[in-house]
Formats: sequence, structure tokens, C-alpha cells
Amino acid sequence: MGNVQTTGHSSADVILCQPVTASYFHVENSIVANGIRADIRHFAWERSCDAQFEANSHYLDYSLGPRAHGARLLSEGRRNTPPFGEVAYLPMGSQFEARCEPSEYRVLCLTFEDIMAERIFQSEDLPGSLPPCFDVKSPWVRQGLARIAKEVRNPGFAQDMLVETIALSLIIDLCRHLQMRPVSDDMCDGRMADWRLRRLQERIDAGLNGPLSIVDLAQECGLSSRHLMRTFKNTVGTTISSYISDARIMRAKRELVQEGAMIKVVAGNCGFQSAAAFSAAFRKATGISPRRFRQEMLHGAR
Repeated sequence: MGNVQTTGHSSADVILCQPVTASYFHVENSIVANGIRADIRHFAWERSCDAQFEANSHYLDYSLGPRAHGARLLSEGRRNTPPFGEVAYLPMGSQFEARCEPSEYRVLCLTFEDIMAERIFQSEDLPGSLPPCFDVKSPWVRQGLARIAKEVRNPGFAQDMLVETIALSLIIDLCRHLQMRPVSDDMCDGRMADWRLRRLQERIDAGLNGPLSIVDLAQECGLSSRHLMRTFKNTVGTTISSYISDARIMRAKRELVQEGAMIKVVAGNCGFQSAAAFSAAFRKATGISPRRFRQEMLHGAR
């Protein structure tokens, strides 16, 4: 994501919510119908960058491949916004700090300057304004976007009417879905939200070669340390400290069976301060020493 190209007027040639920090940006296919624009957009970033993003239209996109790893939109500088899922929605006027990593990906993007669409978004029957959603789970919205993507790639008879009809229908499904979401995305039974668990696991996996602080991990997913420990155990069934210890041993097992692996190097890669501390922890977890484990695994592979 990046800065958008702000426009004072609209037309079929105007591309709303266009990033200007991307190293490469191209609209591969497009259908415009009464102010509803459906684009297949190809983005690329050659280097990491920070920017500001403001949606100058209601923005709904559907990923046509893996999302950019590490890309984030952060509301008011917070670190606890969830990563993007397959479908994302940003309301018009929403502002974020954007963090972009080297990546390349394609999305189907819908932007709206349609009178009927605006009436739906601003309907008095909705109890409040729609919040941004980085991972829209509604199957109806996803199915509608998938059909529009297929039409944009291979347009047929009455393409504009078809896109407009499906787009208006999925806006209604989107509004229903977002208004039914609970205020908190942590479940009432004290379990951790899926996006928080994924981010936590990614952070732990990336940091196994060094110390992992409960305080830092809690900050990473926007929770207090106490709430993190409680919801993690309710969700995974083990304490976060035990999970980290098990993850270190699992990585050590993978590295020990690699050709030429040295015990001291494996110990450092897995966050142990010395080979002795690593050997003690490994023996406690497996019942054998790292050297014995390596010998048995290599001998069994012959």
C-alpha cells in the first residue's frame, strides 16, 4: 500500500485508491459500470517503504494470489491491526500508516462512485458506519468477487450490467456481514482471535534465534501480557513459554539432521546462550542428547 492519488472529479479514466509508492503499478483489465470500477491490478515494490494511505473511495479487493508478506496498514500508529486475508474492505475516507515490503501481487479491486452504491453504504437502516475489515469472511462476498474477477478477465455479453448487478449485491452482503460482527474479535470464551494467533506464531518463528519477551509478544498483537498468556493457553492448550520451548527444540531437530551441522551453531540458531544449555534443554525434552539424536537420525536414514 502507499499514498493514494487524490482526485477532484471522477471518470472512466480515473483510478481511485491508486498507490504512488509502488515501484510498478498496472491495471491489466478493467470494467467500468455507472461509477463502479472493477480492476485487476498488478503491484510491485522493489524495496521496503513507509507511507500514508487514505481511501478516496469505498475500496474492496480480492487477492488473486498470495498477499505481500509483511505488508500492513496501521490505524493511528497501532501495531495490532490484523494482516490481510483473501478479501479486504476499507471505507471511504479511512486513513492508515502503510508499511510495504518487497513484493509482487495481483488483486481484483472494486471502487465505487455509484449513486445506488452510496445509498447502500450510507443507509439509515445501518446502525453505524462500516468499519474497515482486513479479512472479510463472508462466503457470499468472496463468491461475488470471484465471479467479477472471472468476468473482468474474460468479458462477455452485457459485461457492465453483470458487474454492476453483482457489485451492488455483494455490497449488501458486505454491510450485513460487517454489522453482525462482534465489537471484539476475541471470542467470548476467552480464545485468541485467529489473526492474533497467526501473527504471534509468525513472530515466534522469526525470533527463535534470540530472546522472546512476553511483553514484546503481547505488544505485537495488541494485548496485555496477562491477557496474552490466558487467551493463548485457552486457544492452543499450552502456555506460551512451553510453546516457545517446543518450537526451539523442533527447529533444533530440523537443523541437527542437516549435513555438517555443528552443535554449537544449532544452539545459537535456536536461541540458547551455550551448547551446554542447549544440550540440557534438548535432553529434558527428548530424553537423549543432541549428539545422540543426530547419530540416530543419520544412521536411520542410511
